[in-house]
Amino acid sequence: MQASGNFLFNVSIYLVVALIAVPVAKRIGVGPMLGYLLAGVIVGPWGLAIIRDAQHIELFTQIATVLLLLLLGLEATPARLRRLLGHFLSIGSWHYLITVIIVSAVALIIGLPWHHSLVAGLALSLSSGAIAGQAFRERFPSGSALTDTGNRLLLTQSLALVPILVFLPLLGFESVITEGSAWPHVIGSTLLIGCVAIFGQFALRPVFRLVVKTGLEEVFAAFALLLIIGLLQIVQLADLPLELGALLAGLLLARSEYGSAITIALRPFGALLIGLFFLSFGMQVDFATFLRKPLETLALVVLLVVVRTWLLRNVLRRSAVPRQQRIWLATVLSQGGELGFVVLTFAVATFAIPAGLAEQLLLVIALSMLVTPALLVYISRREQLPAQQQGNTGVASGDNVDSQVVVAGYGRVGRVVARLLAQNGYRVVVLDHDPERFAAFRRDGFIGFYGDALRPDLLSASGAAAAAVIVIAINDVERAEELVKRVRRDYPHLTIAARAFDGPGRTRLLAMGADRAYRETFESALLMGEDVLEMVGVAPLEAQTLIESFRDAEQSAAGNGQ
Repeated sequence: MQASGNFLFNVSIYLVVALIAVPVAKRIGVGPMLGYLLAGVIVGPWGLAIIRDAQHIELFTQIATVLLLLLLGLEATPARLRRLLGHFLSIGSWHYLITVIIVSAVALIIGLPWHHSLVAGLALSLSSGAIAGQAFRERFPSGSALTDTGNRLLLTQSLALVPILVFLPLLGFESVITEGSAWPHVIGSTLLIGCVAIFGQFALRPVFRLVVKTGLEEVFAAFALLLIIGLLQIVQLADLPLELGALLAGLLLARSEYGSAITIALRPFGALLIGLFFLSFGMQVDFATFLRKPLETLALVVLLVVVRTWLLRNVLRRSAVPRQQRIWLATVLSQGGELGFVVLTFAVATFAIPAGLAEQLLLVIALSMLVTPALLVYISRREQLPAQQQGNTGVASGDNVDSQVVVAGYGRVGRVVARLLAQNGYRVVVLDHDPERFAAFRRDGFIGFYGDALRPDLLSASGAAAAAVIVIAINDVERAEELVKRVRRDYPHLTIAARAFDGPGRTRLLAMGADRAYRETFESALLMGEDVLEMVGVAPLEAQTLIESFRDAEQSAAGNGQ
């Protein structure tokens, strides 16, 4: 009873520290996952030592690892696997294999035995999907070339974990005398994968359909849990690693036609569960290694990041990622990741690598994660090429543009407005910070600049001082509102027409200084409504009158805060 009470108390401490550390980390720009990592460092043996029980830390880490791998397995949906397997020797496979070879070669040069070098290469070549995924969501739209390529690289690394967990024990040469041959583990793991694949192919769907026919969500949830726990129990009875069982359980559930429903049900808890893994990771980091070998550790971190960035940037030349975005993606994926922690922990358990070396490599992974935000800030500043130094703008270098209208954002709204104005003879200049959209408006014949429209030098170079109107069609609400305030302050003569996403957003833009604000879907909905009125028999002129009355009423209500 006392042990369970201590466990619950420790979990409460984790959650309290996470509630404090994660918002602070996000506010200073390092992201929530690194906030969890720092929270683990704070409560662990090398921080405030609030949690110092080694057995509890080991148990919590094992639970967190199982949950992480279960979630990773669920992400490998059949559609994603088909796309990946359709190009097996794709950029993801080549990137991981080449990275493992080069990192292992560097470890050999440093002086590690070949089997320890291979373990280091396998672990240090895995990127952080949690950190990269957060960076993708914050900066690039889903479905873009960058996010699609990045997600394929990460999915390849996640799937590489399966053969690693199967064959890594073969490198535990030192344990052959005491632990016996690792081949029974390899054969047992291979048989387990085969049995899970056969069950998923022929039996899973019929059983799930029988469960779904009950019409009870709790029965569906109970069966999914039974499937996970049952597979983990089989793995445990067979003396196979729980890590492999958890990953296979996630892959099995994702294989079913109800995998998406399970993923949606877990979505509110997914980030928290992954965060708890980072927290447990933080508690395991041994800073005594850093104190003993500070220069060597920092040199290894720099070497890891530089080698992986250089390698991935070159690999991305064969991808669809625009040239300007390759260095950003290479930097995001240059650090070690949470799966490297899983591999190293498993390698120590199977005697494939000494515990002391694993602790140093874990520290290298943690530090490489912590330097990633600073590297991204540096890369972002490098991308901010002054307007006077930009090429392919359609204007002579160093000159400001004689524009009548400045369009900030060349997305679905800005593109239509710019083309409409240009076709009617007005001089338009476009600003956009997305390389793909920059290339698009240059192909369409517009002059303009690449970069954030909030930058004063770009606004000046676009001819804002002489222009009559600025159209703000940025997809980011906060940046759009900030641009409205900045234009109203620095260019008070400009008429500001801004795109809003909803009624409250329109009200805020008007309050901040926009002369006109338009709800993006509102006007298209009114056009559709006008057509529908005519379809049901209303005369065209009467339909227009009804639409105008409805528009006035809606705008009046929004203006009054209703």
